[in-house]
Amino acid sequence: MSEEFIREVDEDLKEEKRIKLWKKILPYVVSISLGIVIFTSGFVFWENYTKKLNQDLGDDFTAAVQLANEQDIEAALIALDRIVNEGSDGYATIAKMKKASLLIGDGDIEEGLKIYLDLEKNAVDQSFRDIATILFVINSMDKTDPDILLKKIKPLESSNIWKSSALELKAFMFLKKNDIEGAKETFKNILEMKSSPSSLSKRARNMMEFLED
Repeated sequence: MSEEFIREVDEDLKEEKRIKLWKKILPYVVSISLGIVIFTSGFVFWENYTKKLNQDLGDDFTAAVQLANEQDIEAALIALDRIVNEGSDGYATIAKMKKASLLIGDGDIEEGLKIYLDLEKNAVDQSFRDIATILFVINSMDKTDPDILLKKIKPLESSNIWKSSALELKAFMFLKKNDIEGAKETFKNILEMKSSPSSLSKRARNMMEFLED
């Protein structure tokens, strides 16, 4: 049995192990990270734009969300497009984010990701551009080269608002690459951050324990 054959078998086993690990943790990371982003983006939106927005557009957005909750996706998308066309910068941005989320949830992932990429460059302010980056990374984890995604989130590691979320995503990108030590070191950095949300610190600790098994 040649050394080359043995090496190929060993690499195949490592790849299989990496894929199994990633499939096991992907639903977890998507759900927890998305929860953080939704909460924070809602807070940023409320703080920055509530006093500036037209009440009618607010009602339209609420109606669009209700339609989405009722699974009338087509009608919700039409309502969101109307807000994008008629709304102020703040509401148009939020409507685009919601539209991207609905498209991705409905299986039109590429169109949803295109919206996030556009918002990443053209959203009304830096907070929304950063949110778009995070949402793009979350929703393209399973289909985009992790090294590309690591470069995308790198600037957010120095952000006062997004650092902990960026580090968490970075750790999971390391796991996708099967870089266990890199992931553990990143989770450790989260634990050492005084400003990390308690829920995020708890998840980092749980992941450290999981990776030690």
